[in-house]
Amino acid sequence: MTKMGSDEVWAKCQQCGTELKQDDKVCPKCGSTKKVFHKEASVAIGERIVETRTRQKRKGFKKFMKEIISRWRPSISPELKDGVNEERIIDKEKNEYQQTVKDARTGEITHSEHEPLGQHKRQGSSD
Repeated sequence: MTKMGSDEVWAKCQQCGTELKQDDKVCPKCGSTKKVFHKEASVAIGERIVETRTRQKRKGFKKFMKEIISRWRPSISPELKDGVNEERIIDKEKNEYQQTVKDARTGEITHSEHEPLGQHKRQGSSD
């Protein structure tokens, strides 16, 4: 386990977006104490990322403000025998929906969506 140095960026100011270091108790630019943290973790079996899911919650947003999902899943297409890697970002604050699906073997993009969240139509999801 590596220890983070005091000069490494570890969060951003929620008010103005300034990058914060570990020793910053308040934002050096605007004085805010509100921070946005970003942390990722993944579990891999061989070359496959099983699933990582990160949700950022904030008061005023139902369930979550931002969700990031990265996962391997089997494909319904017989041509994609090794399955696909899916990355999806739902950002309610910025009204954005992004999804990229790649062939797990070649890394070739097989499907991509980038649209305002308000215009996105969910397809068969049980989430």
